[in-house]
Amino acid sequence: MNYIAYTIGPIYDTIFDTLNGDNKTKKLKAGSYFFSLFMKTLLSNIKDDFDVLVPYIGGETLLHEHKMGLFHDRFIAQSNKSKDEIRDIFVAKVELTFKELAKIIQDETKAYELMDNMTNHTIIASQEELKSVDENIIFALNKILDSKELQRSFTLHMPKTNWIQIYQNNAVQKSKVKTIEDMSEKLGFKYYAVITADGDKMGAKIKEEATQKPENIKELSKKLYEFFTAENDIYTITNREFGGELIYAGGDDILAFLPVKFKDKTLLDYIKVLDERFKKYVGVDVSLSFGVNIAYYKYPLRNAINSAFDLLHEAKSNEKIKNRVSLKITKHSGQYFGTTFALQDARYEKYKKLVGGILNNEVSLPHSFHHSLKRYEEAILATYRYENSSIKAMFATVFNDAKSDKDTKGLEIVREYLDICKPQTNTEFDALFSELSIIKFLRGDRE
Repeated sequence: MNYIAYTIGPIYDTIFDTLNGDNKTKKLKAGSYFFSLFMKTLLSNIKDDFDVLVPYIGGETLLHEHKMGLFHDRFIAQSNKSKDEIRDIFVAKVELTFKELAKIIQDETKAYELMDNMTNHTIIASQEELKSVDENIIFALNKILDSKELQRSFTLHMPKTNWIQIYQNNAVQKSKVKTIEDMSEKLGFKYYAVITADGDKMGAKIKEEATQKPENIKELSKKLYEFFTAENDIYTITNREFGGELIYAGGDDILAFLPVKFKDKTLLDYIKVLDERFKKYVGVDVSLSFGVNIAYYKYPLRNAINSAFDLLHEAKSNEKIKNRVSLKITKHSGQYFGTTFALQDARYEKYKKLVGGILNNEVSLPHSFHHSLKRYEEAILATYRYENSSIKAMFATVFNDAKSDKDTKGLEIVREYLDICKPQTNTEFDALFSELSIIKFLRGDRE
């Protein structure tokens, strides 16, 4: 058995290169969709020549018109053909794909100019050659592709025309993609959320399921495809139920822009919905981690996205605890504060309830609350250093400046939140204070 793997990545870097400082979600989404369309077209052209393992292309997958960038920036396939046969077939099919894409953009005679706009790498290797890299064929191919992507080639020869930008500009004129303003200012906020997500423990799942038989990866690929497309698909959830814009959803990666609040739901509800959906379709033995950057609506788009990816890396950095979300808000002034939650903890659920209650104006907090909380930091820490302690008595004495029923309800949720967190050190208190400061800021932004 021989294997072929191909990448047009790293896809985000390539898409960013086409933005040229243009702060438009339409242009970014069009770039994402272009690369997905390229991969979808290529897979359609090779599906009868090779046995494609990743991504899933079964059923009518390649016939559907998707509303999002759904196809990953790489594929892996196997074949009983010789390596020379595989190479000859694939070269012809890649050339055909570029012609088809060039024709969609403008003119198929420009196919070679379009090729100059894209980075791509191909691996063709035998099973024996790959097993010398890793016992798991899928791991071996991904390792090699990753190393290839890190060697992005730059040359003094620049293509006369950036055909990807032409595609973007054409797509922007036709599209109805939400702008950052649609997701922030028009909804009463000047901030919006950049949300990135990536699967946890996927390597262990691939190792378990596909080491002996690489073709078993097909079943996992199918589950991932269903996670994105089954029933109420990710596009519908993001764009209609949460008022956001899904930029990319492929493999086990997601990039989306979301308003802080849409109708009665917040970005924290969105995270929970995706996390539960991932477990439902892909497996309870895996999960998602998230990086969330809440950015000012005029902040450079590329910087906002890069910050979200940094937060995703932070969320996934703990080897022992997975399924986390790292959240940060950067104020227009440049001041920032953030936190990291484990999604399965009661702490996240209570925090989500408090954020939702305040942003939906169901509960509130006295304006002096944060000052009082900071003033009594040492007393709070001392209280929680006792076993089975609660701050209920102290709250009734110190935080008694509620001016409405909404204040009373809000203080009760905060008190319950403190009893879950039980901060006993200044570092733990600082993290909790930062979490509550995010809520205070978002409430002030709404006002």
